[in-house]
Amino acid sequence: MLSSAPNNCCKLILSDYVVSGLSQPLMSAHAEKKDKSADRARGRVLLITDDDLSSLIETLSGRQIQVVGVSTGTAALVSLQRSRPHLVIANPNARGLRVREFARMLINSNDGIPLVLVGTDPATVQRRQEALQSGAFDYFQLPSEFELLVERTQQLVEIRQKIDNLRADADLDHLTGLANRRRFRAALKREVERWRRYGSPCSLLLIDIDHLKKINDQFGHPAGDAVIRQIAQTLKEVSRDNDTPARMGGEEFALLLAGINGEKAVAAADRLRDALSRRQVEGVGNATVSIGVASCPDSAHSERALYSAGDGALYVAKNAGRNRVAVAPLLQEKLPGV
Repeated sequence: MLSSAPNNCCKLILSDYVVSGLSQPLMSAHAEKKDKSADRARGRVLLITDDDLSSLIETLSGRQIQVVGVSTGTAALVSLQRSRPHLVIANPNARGLRVREFARMLINSNDGIPLVLVGTDPATVQRRQEALQSGAFDYFQLPSEFELLVERTQQLVEIRQKIDNLRADADLDHLTGLANRRRFRAALKREVERWRRYGSPCSLLLIDIDHLKKINDQFGHPAGDAVIRQIAQTLKEVSRDNDTPARMGGEEFALLLAGINGEKAVAAADRLRDALSRRQVEGVGNATVSIGVASCPDSAHSERALYSAGDGALYVAKNAGRNRVAVAPLLQEKLPGV
């Protein structure tokens, strides 16, 4: 299926859908992204407790550490996925919390989030040893060890932030600052797994710069790099925090949309193609892109099949004349007799 051909396709109204920042002007989206980036620079702590820890929240805020949620033990896993903290502080007596299982899950996760236990029981050597054996980093008695807890929290958060920065540098494309192929593959696997577990859809946009070789030949490779960087910047501006914009190599990009179904993904792709075609690149002029769209579960049920479906749609868009969007067929459209 083809969409958004430059000379015969209806214009989509931007307010029809709210998808990946593409329903608002790019400059306002860019300003909002800068505000969110400032928020992400702060340390993030998730509290799992049935008690009132407002004094701890206030004290950590004064140290530029944000408490991103206060959760019960039964809702801990959901809160963890939503808040993506650098550290979890938990009361081992919180309702529904199984400390050993929860600590093991944190240790085995890709993020390796540290866990600190707190409570009113005395912080004896035995209790601290039990905390370490369960997989936690420490135990603190409240309120007597309040200041010690704050210092340890700041230390662990700063260590996690440094690890995150090192990991991010290793997973970024050097020219654009977008995720590289390795980081994108991990995100794709994670989103498809989220669909399997929770039924949350995801969509993939594969984006290819039209005639980049001609741009390089006519204007030089620095001009081609400028085109690549501008497209990358636009992808950053329109992406939400849980989306993954990536440079796959050469002139090919990807945008993974979390929680977005096929219909909304096509609308987003149309707006993205139109926005990119209108932006001027200094020394080059306008540059256009072709986009292939595939969605899970509409087009595929695995990360490999989803990428293949998007790649096939991109191939269709380029062969149909470029500067347009093509959509992967629905799975039922491939079945015999349907």
